[in-house]
Amino acid sequence: MKEKKNIFDHLTLKKKIALSKKHRISDELSSESSKNLEIIKQIKELQLQKNELKIGPRSAYFLKSDSWYSEKLAEELQKTETKQKFIEKELDELRKKIAIDYRNVTRAKSKSREIRKNEEIIRENKRDLLTPKINKL
Repeated sequence: MKEKKNIFDHLTLKKKIALSKKHRISDELSSESSKNLEIIKQIKELQLQKNELKIGPRSAYFLKSDSWYSEKLAEELQKTETKQKFIEKELDELRKKIAIDYRNVTRAKSKSREIRKNEEIIRENKRDLLTPKINKL
């Protein structure tokens, strides 16, 4: 006989689906975060390389292009660092939500098991009452 699902079984399934969606989003944000960290690292390396090349007299055109290039690197670095801070903030909030959902899933599972156990006890008591007692003298 197929067992009837109680409301906490359905709640557990619903929470598991929401939890898997949040895990998927968390994985995407983590990969985006690692890409941003790599970009930040590369930009800082470019800035260091640019600073090391300052030797000898330079033409005005070279100084102007060098200034423009360093300005663009600084803008890009600032933009990616801001994006990284936002992603880290989102990841922290998402991890908190995942922890809360996981706690809710475990609570719903335990409540579901408790209800099933109580239903089984009730069924067993009914079976005991329905079976005839043999009176031996």
